[in-house]
Amino acid sequence: MAVVPEANRVAILRGWGLSEPLIRLACGEVVHRQFRVGFQGPPWYIYRSSDRSVRPPRGPLFAPLWEFCERVTGVWQKGGGLEFIRFSFGDPQEYEVLARTEQGFWTVMFDFLYESEAPMEQLHAAAAAVGFRFLDRMLTARGEAKLSTFELHQAYLRGVIAGIDHEAQDAEPGR
Repeated sequence: MAVVPEANRVAILRGWGLSEPLIRLACGEVVHRQFRVGFQGPPWYIYRSSDRSVRPPRGPLFAPLWEFCERVTGVWQKGGGLEFIRFSFGDPQEYEVLARTEQGFWTVMFDFLYESEAPMEQLHAAAAAVGFRFLDRMLTARGEAKLSTFELHQAYLRGVIAGIDHEAQDAEPGR
């Protein structure tokens, strides 16, 4: 399906119940310094490129949040709720479902920040800035998990996200 019109993107993100901090990041505002690289919009290529490979996967109406390293991160409504997805330029049909709630989505983002060795006090401040309620749970699960391979890390992360999505789904709009 199509990308939401650029002029309506913020209104649609609000209508789907995304938080103001996430919308502000999607618009290019730095809500915390940990989000400066890789977590900011506005998306450019998906709206301006004539290259047909910079298109969303087939599916519902897609609202891009940002682009980084030739990958697009965004959200669509599917199956009665939200899906946060990421895909690469040139291969949009091979998209990855990151989470089904905003809190689950933040789990993916904060796992990346942790892997990038962000200082713990910065992680806590960034979580407060965006309203991520499950940082301590994620960090505890990480400490208990055996993450010696990529596959084990992915399994840990999918499990944590599924639990957070389940707990957060009733509390978030769009569900």
